[in-house]
Amino acid sequence: MLFLSTLFVSCEGKDDEVAHKGAKTAMMKSIADNVPYIQSVEKDEQYDLFDGIKITDALFTYCTKPTRMLIAEIDLNNNITIATSAPDNKNEVGKKLQTIVEQAERAEEGGRKVYLGINGDYYSQKGSEWIPGGVFYKDGVAIKTEIGYEADNIFFIKKDGTAHIATLPEFQLIASDVQSAIGGWQRLVTDGKATGTFTVNDNSMMFHPRTFLGVSKDNRKVYFFVIDGRQPEYSNGMRVSDMMLLCEGAGCYQALNIDGGGSTTMVKRVESPSLSFEIMNVPSDNPARPVINGLQVIEKE
Repeated sequence: MLFLSTLFVSCEGKDDEVAHKGAKTAMMKSIADNVPYIQSVEKDEQYDLFDGIKITDALFTYCTKPTRMLIAEIDLNNNITIATSAPDNKNEVGKKLQTIVEQAERAEEGGRKVYLGINGDYYSQKGSEWIPGGVFYKDGVAIKTEIGYEADNIFFIKKDGTAHIATLPEFQLIASDVQSAIGGWQRLVTDGKATGTFTVNDNSMMFHPRTFLGVSKDNRKVYFFVIDGRQPEYSNGMRVSDMMLLCEGAGCYQALNIDGGGSTTMVKRVESPSLSFEIMNVPSDNPARPVINGLQVIEKE
């Protein structure tokens, strides 16, 4: 009886791995099941980075190519919130670009305790000025209120600490109650369902590094996703259509694509032997690209 029981449990475990393409964590099992072009999961592990921040680190085969992804699950029920960042921690954008590591360092110098950071909105240049693609609010200050190409959705934190993704008209109705806001590219998930519509172009249809984010139905959990790319032997990148299914599988109720490519960066706080900020992924630009703004997980004031 003991032998039969052991055999049954062993087979059940193997069947479970086969069903989920080799994934071991609940997060990657759900993602692998929801994204058809993920063929197998070679590695997925989870760990608590700080109180309220859980990291999933995964290596998988996607469209026959190696792919590396980091997911940060941020629980806003803890003593943390999400703020926008800008070069030199100023409530302005356009004068200069700065890496996400440098933006975290300047925010620390300004009195914030920064745990995690990612790159933000895409941007363009007009003369000597850098222009974010979408809306940008920092520390309750409306810095840019116009939208650019395909930037008509906004991720924002309200003054009550809840996280949201909304269209520009929806955002404008509650703009006076917004603490932080950033624009992006395509809407990936709307009300729990993969959006399924996007402009067909090289950016959406080709494999690129990606940074995107999602929000839970109760508006108390935020997901930061970083996928490395343009490094064929290590990580090839992802297409927008599969990012939608990935976010749906991860449990996002709303999700939004932000700037990717060489801008894709995730950094974490390291306190020993001295305070620093370490890049967690492998940006395709080496060294990491300076960007116009970002998002930071910080200690609540």
